[in-house]
Amino acid sequence: MDKKDDLRLDPRKFAQLVVKSHQVSDQQDPEAIVKRKLTLFLTAYYLAERFNQLQNTTFSENPDRAEYKALLKKLEEQRFSDW
Repeated sequence: MDKKDDLRLDPRKFAQLVVKSHQVSDQQDPEAIVKRKLTLFLTAYYLAERFNQLQNTTFSENPDRAEYKALLKKLEEQRFSDW
């Protein structure tokens, strides 16, 4: 795969970005806020890892639009329980 087509994500950076971009009401209990942020972080982290794995198994040497669509479809259809 050409380096310019390499879409691998850094799971930690991706998860941090997701958590930072998500707004949680200050009216919630502090523990509830932390639990929500932790859930978001872990979900984003493992989803990024899964994306990277799928990219490695889905793409050929020169990925085309159909391969990108196939990757997105796999991400859409699969849940954590399927992994």
